[in-house]
Amino acid sequence: MLKKQIIVPTLLLATILIGGVTGCTSSKSPDASQGDNSGTNVSENAPTTNTSKADTSQRGQHREAVRQQIEAILTPDQVKQLSAKLQQGEKMRNALSSLNLNADQKTKIQQIFKTAYSHHQGQSQENSQ
Repeated sequence: MLKKQIIVPTLLLATILIGGVTGCTSSKSPDASQGDNSGTNVSENAPTTNTSKADTSQRGQHREAVRQQIEAILTPDQVKQLSAKLQQGEKMRNALSSLNLNADQKTKIQQIFKTAYSHHQGQSQENSQ
């Protein structure tokens, strides 16, 4: 009898939670999209970005140039560690922070990032105003 007192409310609560979650998600059935179409379609109003293959390759070349500048500052062992971390999918800044850099290396790398990506700072300041 004790088990029924625990199981029944648990099942009831689980049913309510599942019903609430499924009620909150959008339906992908065909009849759900046949409304009055007075709403806006997000994909129609979304801003488009013109990122061409040239822009993408240019960014890749820029990243590679920054990486080469950074690797010139690192010891051969640190370069190996950095390459391994980047191949594992870690981001450049996170990988660098785990390399036990000395103060001189940190300063030089910060300066490389500052000069290489200074245009991003100007854009973010314009967007915040």
